[in-house]
Amino acid sequence: MGIQEEIRKLVNSESAKHKRLIEYVVRQLQNGRDLKPVLEDPYVVNRISPLEQRALLEEPEVVEAAGEEPLRELRAHLEALAEG
Repeated sequence: MGIQEEIRKLVNSESAKHKRLIEYVVRQLQNGRDLKPVLEDPYVVNRISPLEQRALLEEPEVVEAAGEEPLRELRAHLEALAEG
């Protein structure tokens, strides 16, 4: 399965862990933090893989809170990490 299929699978996940991470990222962005440092928080890093972090960047709530520009660079970076 390719990276894009894995991302779609994770985005459509109903897991409580995934939803809590979305809420955390959105809350941090609304508090004025930049997206990259939020994704580097131990709370995020210790709970999900780079592929799962990449999936967070497709969630509508995260896209709205972060804006498209910061997402482009981080998407490419996380995809490269996920590929190994």
